[in-house]
Amino acid sequence: MVTLREVAERAGVSIKTVSRIVNGETAVNAKTRDSVQAHLNSLNYVPNHAARLMRGGQSSVYGLMTDAVATTPYSVDIVRGAQAALKEQNQTLLIANSNGDPEQESEFWRMFQAQRVSGVIYASVYHRSQDVGHPAFKGSIILANCFANKGDRPSLVPDDEGGGYAQAEYLLKRGHRRIGLLTLNPQIEATRLRGLGIRNAFRDAGFSFDESLDRQGVIGPLNNEKKVAFEAAVKMLQHNNRPTAIICGNDQVALQVYSAAAHLDLHVPQDLSIMGFDDLTVISENLRPALTTVALPYFEIGRQAVELMREAKNQEDGWSPKILVPCPLVERESCRTLN
Repeated sequence: MVTLREVAERAGVSIKTVSRIVNGETAVNAKTRDSVQAHLNSLNYVPNHAARLMRGGQSSVYGLMTDAVATTPYSVDIVRGAQAALKEQNQTLLIANSNGDPEQESEFWRMFQAQRVSGVIYASVYHRSQDVGHPAFKGSIILANCFANKGDRPSLVPDDEGGGYAQAEYLLKRGHRRIGLLTLNPQIEATRLRGLGIRNAFRDAGFSFDESLDRQGVIGPLNNEKKVAFEAAVKMLQHNNRPTAIICGNDQVALQVYSAAAHLDLHVPQDLSIMGFDDLTVISENLRPALTTVALPYFEIGRQAVELMREAKNQEDGWSPKILVPCPLVERESCRTLN
């Protein structure tokens, strides 16, 4: 990286003069300014705004620590959302991926403190409670896609209950009454909340959800799960009184339900309507017919996390309540209206 000293030596002026020009100060004559600017351009000098602000006791750099989110195919949108919000004010995001290793996380907290970042966004790979923080880090912390065990950290999480409600409401309004459910791991908070939303939609519409149609689409412990949605869907669809629609815990489960329907020579949506969750576009947009699903608002969570961080810096205690970010329904062609 080109330094101010190199530019000053090339232009034959003092480092202080170059610094004044880089910082936009006017106390430099036009001839010197033009000469120095020409050398800055020819050397491709890039000012280190972060370092300059840190010398003044503040930083234009924010931290984002993840447990695995940066490597997952759709939740990387949290990173993209945060970067988009920071770009508006020429600020930078320093990303650290711990892969859930506590020792690695401790090192990253110390690194963030040493870099004097303005604050840290902690993003989780799935919606859950999380004990976050480290004595070495003194700045603000915002949780994204997770929430503090004690409720003492600002957090942004998907409105999974609202998303489940939207899934069921959409199908009920189209005449479906016998609706199957293939869930994710019951240990995940999102599974409980989406199930609650689905049942609330049935209740509000004046119908009862058939609990016999609630099956797991995955089994086994977290991080070592086995997908069983295909087998579960085949069994569900072989009954004489089979469901006219199946709500899926995510789009990967929905993909297996498509396969189960094809295996039984059922057509989507003529014989079976299918609803996903996540809007993993590599699946939802490429299935035929394309999958109607509910999107996880990860980009918006990342963007709002930056805004919440800025707000927290202006509060004495830096606290704000858990914020539910809506999960929008994305309508495509996998659900039909019953006659």
